[in-house]
Amino acid sequence: MLSATVAASATTAILVLVVPLRVTDGLATALTALMAMSTVFILTPPLIRKMHAGGMVGLDVNKRTKKPIAELGGIAALFAFSLSLSLVIGFQKLLGNVAEPPFLAAIGVFFMAATIGLIDDISDLPQRLKAVAVAFAALPLMLVHVGPTVIGLPFGLQLAFGGDWRLLYWLILVPIGVTGVANATNMSAGYNGLETGQIAIASLGLIVVAQLRGAPDVSLLVFGAIFGCAAGMYYFNRYPAKVFMGDIGTLGLGAALAAGVILAHIEFYGMIAIAPAFFELAATAYYGARRENGKRKEACRNPIIDEDGTLHTPKSARHYTLAYWVLSRHASTEKSLVRRLLSIYGLTAAIAVLLALV
Repeated sequence: MLSATVAASATTAILVLVVPLRVTDGLATALTALMAMSTVFILTPPLIRKMHAGGMVGLDVNKRTKKPIAELGGIAALFAFSLSLSLVIGFQKLLGNVAEPPFLAAIGVFFMAATIGLIDDISDLPQRLKAVAVAFAALPLMLVHVGPTVIGLPFGLQLAFGGDWRLLYWLILVPIGVTGVANATNMSAGYNGLETGQIAIASLGLIVVAQLRGAPDVSLLVFGAIFGCAAGMYYFNRYPAKVFMGDIGTLGLGAALAAGVILAHIEFYGMIAIAPAFFELAATAYYGARRENGKRKEACRNPIIDEDGTLHTPKSARHYTLAYWVLSRHASTEKSLVRRLLSIYGLTAAIAVLLALV
């Protein structure tokens, strides 16, 4: 990690000093994404070796041969996200007047959610406890109170929370939004490349939305860091996966994505972009109320797999997850299934961008 920090710091210093860079420039967002991605590429290979050496591995359940895969890859994303934002904003602060509290809030949200994810990776927290715990990761956002309490909508419409109604937004809606997005992205994981690909696609779409909606510059850099982390992790997490993100990564990046959306005041567009992940959230709530999540989890861990690797939905499980719903309509290999699921995320991200234009 030390060599990664030194290399990243030196690269950032050279680029900031050579390239006329401002936080308001698209170059700053691109640099943040590049920094995050580079850090993930540097840290992940040794992290994979460490996880295997320490026995921190999980079985790849969607293949006939249950190969052990390194866990906790989200550690690299956590470090990359914090490092990229800290270095870019740190150097910018040396060259001008940049307010750092919103960026520190985003890093704080990531760290708090990732810590809960790490505990869950180690001890398997109950879903309800995890949902409540991640809501507290919204505290840094509630402390900075960035911008007016207004939710932007298409066609120039706005949903404003004036007077005492602003307390509803900050004390109720913001925590629900953070834990909702974080847990939705976490629940929709489980296939090689899906958890990283969905976050990369959603964050890229939200960069465009934020730019079109004139969102605060802080949100662009947050989305840039998320995209860099997710895109970098996708290289190692895609089929056949070399590492799993773990809850430390899915909860952390999901919460950070929600933080970027809230900082940008593009909550409506954020929900559209990440909409497919809410299938899992709704299914978990539904089957949890029926006390069937145990059976649902067991079915998700035991798909029907043909000799050629084609996946099929277990009997009576078509509505358990979005992946199983897609498989119930057309059986396919894991690689093809993830491609179909990511195309759905690409579609919803494109819809969010189109709505931002009107």
